[in-house]
Formats: sequence, C-alpha cells, structure tokens
Amino acid sequence: PDALFVPSHVLPIIHPPASVVTVHDLGYRYFPETHPWRQRLYLDLSTRWNARAAAHVLADSAATKADLATHYRVDPDKITVAYPGLDETLAPVRDPVRIAAVKARYGIGGDYYLYLGTLQPRKNLARVIAAFADLPPSIQADASLVLAGKKGWLYDALFEQVRHLGLERNVRFPGYVAAEDKAALMSGALAFVFPSLYEGFGLPVLEAQACGCPVITSATSSLPEVAGDAAVLLDPHDTAAITTAMASLVADDEMRPSLIERGLANVRRFSWENCARTALGVIAHSMV
Repeated sequence: PDALFVPSHVLPIIHPPASVVTVHDLGYRYFPETHPWRQRLYLDLSTRWNARAAAHVLADSAATKADLATHYRVDPDKITVAYPGLDETLAPVRDPVRIAAVKARYGIGGDYYLYLGTLQPRKNLARVIAAFADLPPSIQADASLVLAGKKGWLYDALFEQVRHLGLERNVRFPGYVAAEDKAALMSGALAFVFPSLYEGFGLPVLEAQACGCPVITSATSSLPEVAGDAAVLLDPHDTAAITTAMASLVADDEMRPSLIERGLANVRRFSWENCARTALGVIAHSMV
C-alpha cells in the first residue's frame, strides 16, 4: 500500500514508509503494578519501537504527546494531537420520570454523586470515598455516592473501605450501566466525580459534560485540556479538596448551572469528524 494507518500503536515489521500509528496513553509506565511484567515489557518495547519506526504518530492528547517525547525521545514534530470524539447521541435528559426510572433500576434513591467507569486504583476511588465520608452531615445525610461500572483490580479494597467507614447505606455499587441508561444517570447526578490519577484522554469527563452534569476532575495528565474551563480542577491526591468541591456544588447556587453551561459548550470542541480530518491530513502529509 502507499500508506498505512494503524489506530493502535502496533506496526507490522514490514510496513510502507508512509505509516502512521496512534498512541492512546502510557498508563503502564505510571502504574506498572497494574500490568503483569510480560505485558508491561511488551507495551514498553513495542510502543518505543513503533513510535520511532512510524513516519508520524497520532496522540489522543497533548499530555500523551509530551509523554512520548519525554519517555521515548520521539521528536515532538512527528507527533500530532488528534482528539477523539464522543457519542453524539449523549445529551441532557430533561424528563424527571425517565431519570427516576433509571435511578430505580440501579437502586438509587435521592440525590447522588456519580462515578462511572472501571473500579480500579488508578481512578482514585479510595479518596473519593474518603472525601464523601468527610462531607458535612447535612449534605451526606441527603446524598449518596454511586460508584458504577465493572469491577477492576483491587475492587474488594473499596468495598472494605466503605464497610470500615460505616457507609454501606450511602455508597452504592450498582455494577455495569447499560449504554442507554448512561445519559439519564449522568443527567440526574449532583456531580460527576472523576479525580483520576492518570488519563490519556479522559472520555468520561466529556460524556458527563454532554449530559449536563457538573464535573469534578484532576488537574493532571490530559484532564485539564479535555475538561477546559468547564470543570472543578484539583489535586487528585488532596482528599480535602475533593470534599470541598463536592460540598460546593451543593452549597453554591451559581456554581452548578455555570459548570453545566460551560460543559455543554466545551464538548463542541470534540468530534469524530475533526479527528478523522486531522488523521487524514497527517496520512496525506506522510506520503509526500
């Protein structure tokens, strides 16, 4: 072929000069304990070789671009950021009956803070639980913390933490959420709490914003560039800051609607059409 585009980081050994690869993140370097050593070695060696062998590299974010330049000494000029898009059917759900039905389906009552994603240490959920436990009694009494998604590595430690803090009635683990229920669940939440320790892109932040849900997230890795000015950005290691952000979204009458409005505007920066246009431009340039 005249050119080869790979939407992952793996090139065939024999490939045309005009080859373009995509690198989504370098999470295995930041959290090596979450990968078996053989897988970690494979990811490290293959990403290093492919990023250097390709004519050009697409990265999901400027943060991933910087990681490639720092860890693998890839020339920044041969790396282009191509932001992924998101599901364009995601939109705020205004129907309270539909929201109530979805809440009932997952055993959620009253107001709630939401996390939706894999339950694993990198997502910083232990600090989210601790932050919820430190909320003023007046807020905690009327709200729950919903940690939705499939079980990941060290899930049992989260359940034990909830039991130890005596929060069994307040913290819910509804498990996997069907795609058709995601928008209603996000639209009905007080806030989407996502202080992840590392993300190559952070798609859940955009999904929450698209559904009209205020976002609390980390001022680290790719998350600030994805969230824009439409989220509460904080140090993910600062439990007190997470507590303060969660409380503020209840106490401050102007903060929540402002974040919702800015979030809906922010997601317009991201589309698969823009991503495809960037990728096609890079492929065409690599053939020159």
